[in-house]
Amino acid sequence: MKNITPQLLAFATASALAFLSGVTSSSAQTVATVPAGAVTVTIAAGTGTTKTLSLLSLPLLDLPNVAGQTSGRITGVTATTITNSGAAWTAGQLSTAATPYVLRITSGAAAGRTFLLSTATASTATTVTIDATESINTNLTTLGITVGASGDTYQLFPCDTISSLFGTPASTGIIAGTSAANADNLILNVNSASLSYYYNSSLGRWTRASLGNPDASNVAVRPDAGVNFNRLGNSAIILTALGSVPATVRKAVVSNSGLTYLAQGWPTDTTLLASGIQNTPNWTATSTVAASDTVQIMISGQNRVYWFDGTNWRRQGLGSPISDTQIISAGANVILNQRGVQTGTSILAQTLPYSLN
Repeated sequence: MKNITPQLLAFATASALAFLSGVTSSSAQTVATVPAGAVTVTIAAGTGTTKTLSLLSLPLLDLPNVAGQTSGRITGVTATTITNSGAAWTAGQLSTAATPYVLRITSGAAAGRTFLLSTATASTATTVTIDATESINTNLTTLGITVGASGDTYQLFPCDTISSLFGTPASTGIIAGTSAANADNLILNVNSASLSYYYNSSLGRWTRASLGNPDASNVAVRPDAGVNFNRLGNSAIILTALGSVPATVRKAVVSNSGLTYLAQGWPTDTTLLASGIQNTPNWTATSTVAASDTVQIMISGQNRVYWFDGTNWRRQGLGSPISDTQIISAGANVILNQRGVQTGTSILAQTLPYSLN
């Protein structure tokens, strides 16, 4: 499970330590089984009066704790639902607001797609519905999912919420306030919109920074989400993710215009070129940064801008140095900025940076 503490947590098991010692470099790794491990991410300290931005993600997957098949074959699909006729789930257990789930397709044409499951539409013993934030841009019947006795496969994973991940001021040291301006706040990208959240000291809960201060306690933080965290407090916070290593390719949803917060996605460092971001459909690559789509990476507290010239990644700055080998750290979150006017989303396909035998 993921949690947040003022100091570094010890790894849960010896296998976790062994895993991290073997998968923290930018080169591809080979492991015999799907291992468990831990990744720690630092939320940098603010000054108490000025906020510091951290771009983070949590690239490990929690283990499911539900009745029925947590992995299996897809026997039916509609535009918004996925069915496993032999799942034997307990009705409603996959649609509880405080403990949401995601479903990842693990084989076939849609392998690597991950969908947040709806907590507004109750799950049944055999069928789950994808969240409305997913169905706006996705019709499951168009993804080439094979169904039946030899259908494509899936896995279920628990999904943190803002409250389960970031806790309360008393439990984690999060700074509360009467508005996002005088509190720690985090920003999530949902349907191409950047939504801000903070712990409201008057209401005693997490809230969205918008009219009416809607309750945000159970807003899902997907395991593949990029989080922008603005820390006002003058001490750093260490976020520790415990879980299993992603074992399939990844297909990330990217906005065709504007900003996308893209989680690094893997519990190992990778390079900018190896990330494959330049292969995003509709990505604009030119000889100048002013005319190109860009990527922002937080490095040593500085937000640096990169663009792809058609052959190499380059960093904005004196001499526009080639930056293909620029490291994107495990637990990082990069910001994609596509300048075009296209609507909708595209899919960025990323291969595993390690081998599973």
